Amino acid sequence: MRSEEKNGKLMIYLEGRIDTGNAPEKEKEIFDILAAHEGMDIVFDAGELQYISSAGLRVLMKVRKSGGGSHEIINVSREVFEILETTGFTELFYVQKALREISVEGCEMIGAGANGDIYRLDDETIVKVYKGERNSPEKIAHNRELSKKVFTLGIPSVIPFDMVKVGENYGLVYEMFSGGSLARHLSTHPEEIEEYGKKLAELLQKLHRTEFNEGDLPDARDPYLNDTEHLRKTGWYTDEEADRLLELIRGIPKRNTFIHQDFHPGNIMLMDGELMLIDVDDSGIGHPMLDLMGMYQVYVAAAKTGWTKRMLGLGEEEFTPLWETALSEYLGKEHQEEIPEINRVLYGYTRMKHIRGVATTPGIPDELRIPAVEKEKKVLFEMLDTLYPVPKWL
Repeated sequence: MRSEEKNGKLMIYLEGRIDTGNAPEKEKEIFDILAAHEGMDIVFDAGELQYISSAGLRVLMKVRKSGGGSHEIINVSREVFEILETTGFTELFYVQKALREISVEGCEMIGAGANGDIYRLDDETIVKVYKGERNSPEKIAHNRELSKKVFTLGIPSVIPFDMVKVGENYGLVYEMFSGGSLARHLSTHPEEIEEYGKKLAELLQKLHRTEFNEGDLPDARDPYLNDTEHLRKTGWYTDEEADRLLELIRGIPKRNTFIHQDFHPGNIMLMDGELMLIDVDDSGIGHPMLDLMGMYQVYVAAAKTGWTKRMLGLGEEEFTPLWETALSEYLGKEHQEEIPEINRVLYGYTRMKHIRGVATTPGIPDELRIPAVEKEKKVLFEMLDTLYPVPKWL
């Protein structure tokens, strides 16, 4: 019986049939493997399993009762899933059906981002294909469940109806939207930027009025705290620098309101002129400042570098008026004079993300990486003490 350690878990590959005739032999093989990998989370890959009888199920039950970490059964065929479901095993194990495999070759890409790309499969469906090993099937399945939770609590978003395998990557399939992505729409209708800037502000206000119970979603400050600790551990920040940044981040007021964390036109779809979120993977709860920080990073900082033009089809000439309109409408007439100050503060906060990006992006030579990080750190720490407290009118 094949086995391997993968992503910190013990993978055990079930094959052929497990029935009365071979169950004792399979049981011994499995427990020999477990003895050599004590305490690890166990994943049974049933991709090649054709049939399992009650004798085989008793073997799995013995494994579960033996203790250790969590237990999963993945890549389960429809026939084997019916057996597991009928016997109640889907209540005892995390069971994942075998994923439908699709190809996006020849499909039109209608959206792109650092985390994944969106393709039109046909007239009725689209797929978001997640990139890289860090987007494991477990993580994407979690994202799907998160989408359901966010939707049921009133966030204008869509629920993926299928999880699929796309080559070496994984994806989520959604119903096709009549207008495609907002980024795609604005790239061909730049005259509507002001109109949609106002709609973005309206949607953002709705999100920031929606409250969740503590624990429903992660604290939106966590990614910044984790990045800071990682950069301390890898030597990019001294202990003193990291401690000052952690104090700044923790000083952002705590709230239970919805924060999207990646609120840009590539993650927003159009349905009959209305805006719908397609990507809530990084959502959390927190202060509106955290969403504005993420937006500034894309609408202003990334737009200036040309990244948004390559990835979203919208350059600085589109993002500048889009940001100015959205921010002005979001803040309201009574706070127009404070817009230069809020832009300054957001610029300061987003230096943290920029430093993390330069420090951790593969392929940047050290002779460029080190001076670039030091330059950004100098800017950040020179203005650090002026970035807090967060404006009370936010």
